[in-house]
Amino acid sequence: MKGTRLIVNADDCGLSRGITDGVIHAHRFGFLTSTSLMAGMPASEYSVAQLQKVSTLGVGVHLNVCTGKPVLPPREIPSLVDANGLFHSPALMARKLWLWKVAACDLEAEFRAQIRWIKDRGIAPTHADSHHHMHIYPAAVRAFLRALKAEGIRQARAPVCGTFPKGGTLGGPHEGPLSRRLLVHTYRNALQCTFLRRLQMPDKRISFFSRDRKNPAVVGDSWKNAIDNLPPGAFELACHPAYFEPGFSESDPIRKQREEELDCLTNCELHEAIDRRGIRLITYNELPECAAAEADAAVAAAS
Repeated sequence: MKGTRLIVNADDCGLSRGITDGVIHAHRFGFLTSTSLMAGMPASEYSVAQLQKVSTLGVGVHLNVCTGKPVLPPREIPSLVDANGLFHSPALMARKLWLWKVAACDLEAEFRAQIRWIKDRGIAPTHADSHHHMHIYPAAVRAFLRALKAEGIRQARAPVCGTFPKGGTLGGPHEGPLSRRLLVHTYRNALQCTFLRRLQMPDKRISFFSRDRKNPAVVGDSWKNAIDNLPPGAFELACHPAYFEPGFSESDPIRKQREEELDCLTNCELHEAIDRRGIRLITYNELPECAAAEADAAVAAAS
């Protein structure tokens, strides 16, 4: 019988020391199983040193083309940077990607450079995803796939989002008017079934409506509701745990969400809910193993 597996992955590792420390704490004393490391960020080297102390934590790459400096010299990737050699802001980069005003060769080169940056420090990435989901924009998908193939990464975050229990707003948990929600939902499903189909991915990423995700008072209840209603299959719960860090957290737009999610990840009641449901906590490296076991079970049941 197909069971329920859950990857609990923390994004933004390396963006600050407070984020890195939150990730390590959530793994050691909670149910965090995986994280996505950013290359070339202010705390990236610090993160590498800390992550090397926790061999049981899966570490992927959080590809970034919209925050801070690139790993490559700016002159080598001109379509990704401004006059100061910095990445364009998330809003501007998203607009450039929608309008196909970013060179695919620049994206692929920077993606590969970030993956190699992590590999060069002794970490074999378990999977890939991206900051602000930039890799799933139409102009970035092929560059993302080429970079992963060249660097030998076979696991990636699923673009399809799901809410649990099912139901709620038509078009899923996406932002905007109905027409936009339906378009985004359809595009993400098509992307997972076509261009990204050869990658090993969870079935869905657990998602929450913005009003719940940004409200610290209901984050814990939202997580428990999702855990209690997960069907059989493989899922990812993406999160952003962190400790407060002076000089960074004051201007962090999701500071309160980060701190609340850190509390959730070390909450005994939530961990007990996972155990009670018989949910298996895994890393991205275990996805192929789980898929093979299910295929063998299906063959055995049919024979």
